[in-house]
Amino acid sequence: MFTSPLLDHPAIVHGFGTRHDDMAALLPGYWPRRPIQHERHGTRIAVVTAAKEDCGEADGMLTDRPGLLLAIATADCVPVLLARRDGREVAALHAGWRGALGGIVTAFADLVRARGGDPGDWIAALGPAARACCYEVGQEVIDGFVERWDLAPGFVAPQPRRLDLPAIVRRQLERAGVEAVARRGECTMCHTRADGRWTFHSYRRDRATRTPVVDVHWSAIAIADRESVPSTIR
Repeated sequence: MFTSPLLDHPAIVHGFGTRHDDMAALLPGYWPRRPIQHERHGTRIAVVTAAKEDCGEADGMLTDRPGLLLAIATADCVPVLLARRDGREVAALHAGWRGALGGIVTAFADLVRARGGDPGDWIAALGPAARACCYEVGQEVIDGFVERWDLAPGFVAPQPRRLDLPAIVRRQLERAGVEAVARRGECTMCHTRADGRWTFHSYRRDRATRTPVVDVHWSAIAIADRESVPSTIR
């Protein structure tokens, strides 16, 4: 499980899983009680208040309750883990190209403001995702980001039809007021371990052989519950 130094806070538990990680074993006090969202590549963000809560169709969750692990599943999309600087609120977003194009980052910023907060008080870490080295999309997707989000074509796609989705999501976060943003550099489509095995699941790379819903990796964040957090994670 990877972590981000930006989210290294005594009140925060977080991690970006790989295809080989058993998240239930890594986070035993949190995983069985985690709320569930049903991802649809949309922009809805659920406010979570209870363990095992069914959040319905959503691609993001936010909570101010300790011990509730917000876990999102990806297999090329960008997992975004966020925390208020004081550790009193956390959020997780599933940002595929549809969600990013549709404005899930803006939806997050709007939700924070609606709750009386300021996006500038938050920090964000982007996990492993398909990167511009491998992520080929149709020209209409690139044009959509250029037109809707006023981004330069070379920024959206540094190579012809190769989308740099993590860079786009980072720029959207910065424009929304989240100034402190970190991102991991691993590409889910081509990164391998030292033994030559794939590090991550990839929807695009393994489209013909993968099992939907099962072949995903998890990214998760929670406000620490001192009764649940393992000593190795604190």
